Amino acid sequence: MNNTDTLEKIIRHQKNKDPAYPFREHLLMQLCIRTNKRMQDNISEFLGAYGINHSAYMVLTTLFAAENHCLSPSEISQKLQFTRTNITRITDFLEKAGYVKRTDSREDRRAKKISLTSEGMFFIQRLTLAQSMYLKEIWDYLTHDEQELFEVINKKLLAHFSDASS
Repeated sequence: MNNTDTLEKIIRHQKNKDPAYPFREHLLMQLCIRTNKRMQDNISEFLGAYGINHSAYMVLTTLFAAENHCLSPSEISQKLQFTRTNITRITDFLEKAGYVKRTDSREDRRAKKISLTSEGMFFIQRLTLAQSMYLKEIWDYLTHDEQELFEVINKKLLAHFSDASS
């Protein structure tokens, strides 16, 4: 019996006790939670092999996409919806690794900017290439139509959760 069979058996037991119990909805929620956890674990393991975590990767890709590969900590915080404290912690780590540097802002001498170093540029390009192959390997398990349907369903659910929380 695999994990989903066990999960279904547990949820079905609840349904048998209460015929009005939302079996499918509970099963779908549990499948989403478990899939998300496995995806997070897999990407963490992949990025860990390169010595970084997902948050650091997101900061690097955000800087890589920025004009002149440079942003203020508050711009990064806003784009990624990370706290300023978290951005400071991540920047400290990336700076120690040699991937970013802090510089004084030309517009406001009290402010700092964070920019990719040449080593950071090389690292993120190499990592992005490896991640492209890794992601293709993961998602090739689904057909193109299944991938499109998965995207549509997830966007719809995310929009629903966003609307519900506003």
